Amino acid sequence: MAARVVDERTQLLQRPASEIILRTHTEPTEDLKQERRRATFNFEELAYVLNGGKELLEKKQRFAEILAKTSWGDKSRRYFLGREEEYVGGLRAALGIWEKMKTENLSLEDGALMRTLVDFPGGLELHIGMFIPSIMSQGSSEQQAKWMPLCMGLKIIGTYAQTELGHGTFVRGLETTATYDRQTQEFVIHSPTLTATKWWPGGLGKTATHAVVMARLMVPDERGAMRDYGPHGFIAQLRDLDSHLPLPGVTIGDIGPKVGYNGVDNGYLSFDHVRIPRDQMLMRFAKVTPEGRYVPPPPSNSKASYATMVFVRADIVKNAGSSLGRAVTIATRYAAVRRQTAPAPGERELQVLDYQNCAATLLPLIASSYALSFMGEEMMSMYRRFEQDRDRGEFGALPELHALSSGLKALCTWITADGIEECRRTCGGHGYSKLSGLPTLFQNYVQNVTWEGDNNVMCLQTARYLIKALAGVQQGKRAAGSAAYLNDVVSELAPGSRCAAACDECWLRPDVAAAALRHAAARSVASATATLAAATGGKGLAFEGRAWSENTVDSIRAAKAHCTFVLHQTFVDSVARLEAAASVSPPAGGQGQSVGADTAAVLRQLAALFALEQMERSGGVAALLEDGYMSAAQAAALRRRHRLLLAALRPNAVALVDAFAFPDYLLNSALGRADGDVYRGLLEMARGSPLNATQEGPAWPEVLRPVLAARSRL
Repeated sequence: MAARVVDERTQLLQRPASEIILRTHTEPTEDLKQERRRATFNFEELAYVLNGGKELLEKKQRFAEILAKTSWGDKSRRYFLGREEEYVGGLRAALGIWEKMKTENLSLEDGALMRTLVDFPGGLELHIGMFIPSIMSQGSSEQQAKWMPLCMGLKIIGTYAQTELGHGTFVRGLETTATYDRQTQEFVIHSPTLTATKWWPGGLGKTATHAVVMARLMVPDERGAMRDYGPHGFIAQLRDLDSHLPLPGVTIGDIGPKVGYNGVDNGYLSFDHVRIPRDQMLMRFAKVTPEGRYVPPPPSNSKASYATMVFVRADIVKNAGSSLGRAVTIATRYAAVRRQTAPAPGERELQVLDYQNCAATLLPLIASSYALSFMGEEMMSMYRRFEQDRDRGEFGALPELHALSSGLKALCTWITADGIEECRRTCGGHGYSKLSGLPTLFQNYVQNVTWEGDNNVMCLQTARYLIKALAGVQQGKRAAGSAAYLNDVVSELAPGSRCAAACDECWLRPDVAAAALRHAAARSVASATATLAAATGGKGLAFEGRAWSENTVDSIRAAKAHCTFVLHQTFVDSVARLEAAASVSPPAGGQGQSVGADTAAVLRQLAALFALEQMERSGGVAALLEDGYMSAAQAAALRRRHRLLLAALRPNAVALVDAFAFPDYLLNSALGRADGDVYRGLLEMARGSPLNATQEGPAWPEVLRPVLAARSRL
């Protein structure tokens, strides 16, 4: 096509009009550069902390460059794929990473980092995330020796089949059975009802060859009477390793499209009297002997089977901060370059981030993403300590870890899922485009509020732990761990207990904010305990039946209040450790173990904003006013300090999200580009739409042309 020529008269006519526009036009790239110059701290220093040190951060950036150049890591068509293309592409990416790990002798940690960067969920998610961890945590040494080489060599691909059509979080209610046949020394895996059909396991639909199946262990006693020993884990082969066809007695398939995460083939599965060898019951703790005698785990580790679920929940907490951080990075960078409404004719439009309502959305979400990130690191440290204890046969930390991981799984995923959507809304119309990266991020993340335990049920598990702890305190026992504040519940809730904030600035003090959150948690736990006790007519606490099921609102509120207190306390403690480390080893080396005074000051502001935001947003202020702990004047001071914190943190907004150091490759967002060239990015990504493959479009020949051709006959 010949180049179009615009005549000189037309150009001269247009020139003054263009000059009027250019007088107030701004380049978004310059806006973002100016934002970075405004920062009051060194964001690179903080980036090392958030990414595990300078070496790991540089590795992440290097991997991103390498992965972008692979065929299976290329993201240019990612937002234009259909369901089948997503599934095949996600699986190719997972296998590409696995092959790179093997050929380049990379570690499992390197593989996990590459999976995060490629960000293409596929059929290996549960093989890596639950099948292997289940064997490692629940399998005997002999079972690990047999199955782990097969897993690591991808000779088999596994999944974890627990949830059923009729039962999810209530594991004891599972209907799939594993009945022991003493004569053949086999288990018969069977789905006796329609609702016993396994439903949702990732990779089950079309990928997995094996599964860890959670089934009710049934063992006949010597008189032939069947004994139900509850859910246990069994390794079952599902598909032929040569043909990939289902084995006899196995009905299996894909459950269809979902809100998101469609590269993963979540599946259904039922068994019709399928036999497996006795040694395919996971027997690190509980066992069934060849003679059919059930050997329960020692009382000290009777709940060891929860370890895999605890690990997954701890991992969900860890990933929440990163997922919210990605969303708020995109939204903050875009809000810093997006302009709207000039103060006066002929002046430049204002940056959207300068509107207080936008800052009041994004800055607290930045604070939350930091709180979740620090909490995630602490949760994984707690889990690693538990693993060390478990290997020594000590399980004393499991109840606390189970309760905390359950409640935090709920609170952190609620904060993150809601936060991603809030970020999308701040981006206006462009946030609705998949090219912003936010719709897909939300679609793929929102499953976290229900999978691995519905969030309300998770809160109830935490509440049960807290109520029992308070009941123990009332009987003269001592509460430990995150519930230790309940030891002082009598003085905490005494009529004279009052907030110590004597001025606006007092709300910047970590101890004042922590005291308010602690009081709210103590009051909520005490209220839930009293409500439950009253429901039983003074006959004690009941955690089953109507007394429990009809009084769950207060219990869920107690779990949320407790976990909010823990999140803030962990944030404050983490900043204190980083600052203290700087006095021993200055952060100039940039290794990610400490921060200087300027960075610490900004982090303390973020921690304060997180606390005040949670009290405002969750109704905590109203509860504390109702309780008499806080006065109206103190509540007003809290609100004023909240608004002043928004203004104080505004110059650091972009630097704070830069510190997450998410490569553009990971964000895959036109709006979140590190260079700020967002509008060019939108246009370039849009040109890749398959609808743009031809100028006429795919509907022209058979749909549009006949209709438009009829105009000549009118």
